[in-house]
Amino acid sequence: MSSNEEIKRAIEELDSGWELREGKIVKSFQFPSFMKAIEFVNDVAKIAEKVNHHPIITINWNTVKLSLKSFDVDAITGRDINLAKEIEKRLDKN
Repeated sequence: MSSNEEIKRAIEELDSGWELREGKIVKSFQFPSFMKAIEFVNDVAKIAEKVNHHPIITINWNTVKLSLKSFDVDAITGRDINLAKEIEKRLDKN
């Protein structure tokens, strides 16, 4: 993605909560328990392995923060948007 405007438009197409912050797209997810948060992280890990694109994951009890950026090109790319879409699909199933 070549501009912040393109990135912002792509983020608007995702489910709410995704933001552009410090050169990454970021979203925090809250769960009813630590174990539910870990289940989500495990699901995200499976998705990330499948698409060979891995987020930064921060876990703080029942809150999981995901940060997406293509570090190989030091930019947000379509891979990041697609990974966010796949993560949202996983949430929609539960």
